[in-house]
Amino acid sequence: MSSTNLTSAAERVAQLALLHFADRGYDAASLNDIALSAGIKKASLYAHFTGKDELYTSVLNIALQSERDYVDAQFSSEKAGQAPGELYMLNLRSRYAESGALRFLLRAAFYPPAAIEQRVKSGFEHYLDGMRGRFLASLETRFPAIGSVHANLIAEAYLALIDSLHVELIYGNEAAYARRLDALRQLVSIVGLTLVEGTASR
Repeated sequence: MSSTNLTSAAERVAQLALLHFADRGYDAASLNDIALSAGIKKASLYAHFTGKDELYTSVLNIALQSERDYVDAQFSSEKAGQAPGELYMLNLRSRYAESGALRFLLRAAFYPPAAIEQRVKSGFEHYLDGMRGRFLASLETRFPAIGSVHANLIAEAYLALIDSLHVELIYGNEAAYARRLDALRQLVSIVGLTLVEGTASR
């Protein structure tokens, strides 16, 4: 059962489960606790989901859609003077603090349940591909003269640095996060300045 065809009752259970999985991970999350938080008995949970794997998969689909929508909104809200991808980058820490969906998604990507590991990895890779596509579109709109080779290289570097921020969000090293964010901001500024100068010289 995917999140697109959940009943309203199942959707409510999945939304509550999202927070449990985000905070506890797959192994430590309890179906009984999830059922209690939904105000139902554990047996009633099986009327909506065949088991933990199906519930987790539904939660994964909800989290992926939520974060894809957020990425789209961030890139659509970029203003003149901001480098491509800068708004998403600057808001990443606060998004992680506020969004159970992102906390779930990163925890799932770093610690995927063995039984559905490939499904988790595939979903997360598709999510990153979407971010890469939005970054490329922003870059090419801002700098139409940039060649595809340079654009793709910059997009890969951006994703690598975003992923390094993900690592620090998961492992909770505030100093390392701040250091990497500062490095990424400087790199984005340097790349943007180089592209502006290159465009002006053409």
